[in-house]
Amino acid sequence: MSELSQLFELAIRHSGNEDLGLLAYKSAHPGHLGVLGYAVMSSSTLGEAMARMVDHHSIIGTGFCMFFEGDETTVRIAGLSGNAQGEVLPRAFIDAVAAITLGLLRWLVPTVCITPVRAEFAYERPRDIRQLEQIFGHDLRFSCAANAMVFQKSDMDIAIATSDASLQQIHDQYLKRRLDEMRSENIAAATKKVILQHLVQARSLAMGDIVLTLGMSTHQLIRALEKENKSFQLLVDQVKKQHCYHLLVNTRLTLKQVSYSLGFRHSSALNKACERWFGMAPGACRSREKM
Repeated sequence: MSELSQLFELAIRHSGNEDLGLLAYKSAHPGHLGVLGYAVMSSSTLGEAMARMVDHHSIIGTGFCMFFEGDETTVRIAGLSGNAQGEVLPRAFIDAVAAITLGLLRWLVPTVCITPVRAEFAYERPRDIRQLEQIFGHDLRFSCAANAMVFQKSDMDIAIATSDASLQQIHDQYLKRRLDEMRSENIAAATKKVILQHLVQARSLAMGDIVLTLGMSTHQLIRALEKENKSFQLLVDQVKKQHCYHLLVNTRLTLKQVSYSLGFRHSSALNKACERWFGMAPGACRSREKM
């Protein structure tokens, strides 16, 4: 992921185009996602297609974590860095992923102009947001805890013309096998992604709830982690440290909000954790990294 970040930064320096990542919008096509693209194309509705993109995104990229959530009127597709070192995703990468995602959704239903109700970006507000508005609409928010697009829930019921139930079953079986292979190769990385997803969604970080999302038993997870010389609590601590760094450096959340986002009941717990993780108080860490 660090090499990709450097490539984006180099390209922006040479081109002088801060909106470079948005150029990916015009190239959005399911064929670029391989078998995942075919699974998306054979989905029956836009909601199914979006869910498959989220559930299997690690097949096409390991540097970020995506999740899907909703309420009675809206659905939200969100993502943030899945790097263990808390690496900050460059704006160009964030823009490219968001542009490709929205471009794919619009490719699937060309007769309907799907537009997000709101778009959220982890980076600070750029000087010029006109190109962002052209693609994502006018409700743009910056310095957010995660990168996300929010859609009307009714949009998820729109039928996809390329839907094919028989092909979908074949694609789903293949995607499941591929994900199982990837998880067996590095269960710790897969577990950390799920922990991060639960943390951002304010869901339980108990092992029993994490294994339900992973689709395995507690015994299976413990044994798999032991083979990698890892413990579940160590992974939870690493993910909290990574997300804490992101919230302190890349957002304008108050320290009380950061504490709440990490699941701490009191700000004193955040102070103790930051002293252990970074060797300094959270405010000092934020000030140092923004210098």
